[in-house]
Amino acid sequence: MKQNKIKKILSNDEVSEIVKELKFSFSPSEALSGAGKELNDFKAGRTEVSNRQNISLAMSLHEFDNAGLLVAGVSEEYRTFVNDFSKKLQLENDCQKESEKSLAHITALNYVRIMQIQAKIKAYLSKDSVTDIGVGYLNVMSKELDRAERHYLTSLQTLRMLKMPQLEVNIRTQNAFVGNNQVLQKNEIN
Repeated sequence: MKQNKIKKILSNDEVSEIVKELKFSFSPSEALSGAGKELNDFKAGRTEVSNRQNISLAMSLHEFDNAGLLVAGVSEEYRTFVNDFSKKLQLENDCQKESEKSLAHITALNYVRIMQIQAKIKAYLSKDSVTDIGVGYLNVMSKELDRAERHYLTSLQTLRMLKMPQLEVNIRTQNAFVGNNQVLQKNEIN
């Protein structure tokens, strides 16, 4: 004989309270909690850390210290370089804020893009044969190289501008000459 169970329908307020307590698997607290469990198990010798998903997620919270996500965006031969270059840019520009550090990451990544595209162009040209398809490939790669160079220079200039002291200029004259351009200021009193 089956017993009929009466299911209680939750109110909107009850659902809301339950949902507030739930966390996505990619929330920082969940990543740290999961990584802590994995590390405790590993230290206790109970398990091997084979699936380091939680540890990787927890490490990504400290991206600007370990550059794990940065190096994932480039091929293996450039990983050490991009990490080192980003750290050197951060030191050179005294990056303290996360936004400044992220700009150093972007600058380093753009520089590596330039190097990767140049390597592809060089590899094609070293074949010593040019085809119609190859000309199209070189055309696309040249445009990508130009774009990567612009992105690099723009991100580098932006990083340097952020650290540049602001320029204050007070002009108290009827006429002011700035560079080659003449700026006229008329003070009329009615």
